[in-house]
Amino acid sequence: MEYRQLGSTGLRVSGVALGTVELGMDYGFRGSEHYRRPNPQEAIRIVHRALDLGINLIDSARAYGTSEELIGKALKSRPAGVVIASKVGIPDDDENVGSKQIREAILGSIEASLRALQLETIDLMQIHNTTLATPSKDEVLRALEDARQAGKIRFFGASCYGEEVPLTVLENPRFDTLQVPFNVLDRRVIQRVFPKAIQRGVGILVRSAFLRGVLASDVDFVPERLAPVREAALRIFSQSRRTVQNLSEMALRFCLSFDGVSSVIIGVRSVHELESDIADAEKGTLPPEQVYRLCQVSVQDERLLDPQNWQDLI
Repeated sequence: MEYRQLGSTGLRVSGVALGTVELGMDYGFRGSEHYRRPNPQEAIRIVHRALDLGINLIDSARAYGTSEELIGKALKSRPAGVVIASKVGIPDDDENVGSKQIREAILGSIEASLRALQLETIDLMQIHNTTLATPSKDEVLRALEDARQAGKIRFFGASCYGEEVPLTVLENPRFDTLQVPFNVLDRRVIQRVFPKAIQRGVGILVRSAFLRGVLASDVDFVPERLAPVREAALRIFSQSRRTVQNLSEMALRFCLSFDGVSSVIIGVRSVHELESDIADAEKGTLPPEQVYRLCQVSVQDERLLDPQNWQDLI
């Protein structure tokens, strides 16, 4: 397993991280054979096997169903060096929600995560679904800073969508990390977000490498409304057949090929799937000329690449 620096935090994390939304809740496309979550025993086996394979970063969130509780059970005797990341939701913008309520919600969520994970300190706490307004909300940042001073968290970051929000986050020097969707079809963050994060020393975590299964085994289950995405996925795989064995290998190795990416967060539903993905990652990055060719394939309607627009399908 390759290990990379997580920005300026001083942490070294595995190039592949275990994402756990698929362990704590049903996830994917309704009707797909990969939609259902594994049972708790299998979920714990996946966490243990991930550690055996060298993964030292596990990503979760309060919103991920039973994910944090499963991680807590799996890591009762936490091995040294495992980095735990989670996320806290911020109350929706509302004139009736005051600063005190926002603070209480954040600190209460952190305490709930600590109990579920059976930890005294969470290494990285990220703001879930960060909006344009969040980085300037002093009450949010004060609450996170106070949690850090109290030893509840070590670092904090932002989990975002799109390009504009991450760029806004990077204007604020108080954030240690940035988590963004990035894959071979959704490349919006390459031109401006990645370079700026590298310049600022902010750790980059990327998610959605498999685009909720479109760039993996679920490609055949993609609903007709997303047919342009499916066709683009198959087109890029056809360009890569000489160097990769399957679509998911191409998708994962593509994400690992970019400077500044500290870790690629993957979700799996079985030990076999996990082992296959790690074997793909260990083949290394893709040749630069292949990365360039893959970057020439695009989906005309970029809205189709955002799972936030798929809510009726997932």
